[in-house]
Amino acid sequence: MEQRVLKIFQWQDKLFNGAKRLKYFFRDRKLSENGPVNPISEKDLKKFFLSDEEQVRRVKNHIERVGKKPVNKKKPRVFVAVHHVNWEKHGLVDGWAEVADIIHYDWGGSFDQDAPTWHEKDKPLFNAELLRRVEQACREKPIDIFFSYLSGNWVYPDTIRAIGKLGPITINISFDDQVKFWGYRRGSGLSGNAVIGPEFDICITSASILDVSKYIAVGANPLFLPPAVNPSAFSSPQLSRDISISFVGQCYGIRPKIVEYLRMQGIPVQTFGMGWPGGELPLSELKNIYARSIINIGFGYIGGSSKLVGLKGRDFEVPVTGGLYLTTYNSDLEGYFIIGKEIDCYRNKNELARKLKFYLNNPDLALKIGEAGRQRCLCDHTWKNRFESILKIAGFLQDFKSHER
Repeated sequence: MEQRVLKIFQWQDKLFNGAKRLKYFFRDRKLSENGPVNPISEKDLKKFFLSDEEQVRRVKNHIERVGKKPVNKKKPRVFVAVHHVNWEKHGLVDGWAEVADIIHYDWGGSFDQDAPTWHEKDKPLFNAELLRRVEQACREKPIDIFFSYLSGNWVYPDTIRAIGKLGPITINISFDDQVKFWGYRRGSGLSGNAVIGPEFDICITSASILDVSKYIAVGANPLFLPPAVNPSAFSSPQLSRDISISFVGQCYGIRPKIVEYLRMQGIPVQTFGMGWPGGELPLSELKNIYARSIINIGFGYIGGSSKLVGLKGRDFEVPVTGGLYLTTYNSDLEGYFIIGKEIDCYRNKNELARKLKFYLNNPDLALKIGEAGRQRCLCDHTWKNRFESILKIAGFLQDFKSHER
């Protein structure tokens, strides 16, 4: 048993590139071969929490320490390694294109992380191809930033380390750190971001500010920035608000139970998305449903949980269309909206039903709040805002005034 524990310690030391304190996290804990890894308790994680100001200071100190001195320029050159599935192009890629000269690498169908040969054959090929493309871009013209939306299941720590040595500031973004930061043990390491986080210069985490602690615990440099919206992707012609209440999203977890409860209360909720009778909608139809609705319901729960909540892209995509966004209460939302004036929230299904009935009887108030939420998103919560904030923190923009929190 002692030999096994020792091997785990040695493996973790190598995996996390010298993060010695991980020995404490993994001490006396058995790592499941198939189940999720969660080597540190919520209580212990609180010891590593940093405020917004402390996060920024840590990132700036790191960039100075590694000798990456950004040049103040209007449009830095950014290599964007992002695979488009449904929202990534109009969100992350087009967002960067508003503030930088970009080289976008989308591997499309060339690589599949769910393929049976992924860990033995395809993952090494993907990493080699990613590095080759970055090296080629650097030879053509120096890259200022390498930006990715990747996880440990996709990329090796060594690959990110090699890209960093080419000169760019390396940045990764994650939207699933509440449940996927550690991930699962796979043939090539952990599937989450705990493995690769320490190799990036900056790690953007977006679901919950509490996830900052996880990155600090493994020796990484996190910044909490919530998701955002590309207003042009969600613009619609002036449509009649002919849908009283809608929900757009997958049918899973607690969602169908709440919808059934609302309907039993006589509340006319129309549902759209995978698993509902209407099926999945393309973006062109989805945004029109938002724009036609007086009230859009949000479910802030993560996965199948009825307790764990996190920020989502929908928290900004729905309000920008001008209808009232009524979603699960999440304290993080209070940093970005005035609850009751720009969006509204509920804490349980009974409160949701009460508020829906109230706004059904007061549609003008609902739309007044919706318009205030729209203006807030246009002013403060676009992807352009987020990426300009990153550029300022990283040292590329000296005169930019952030609209964050």
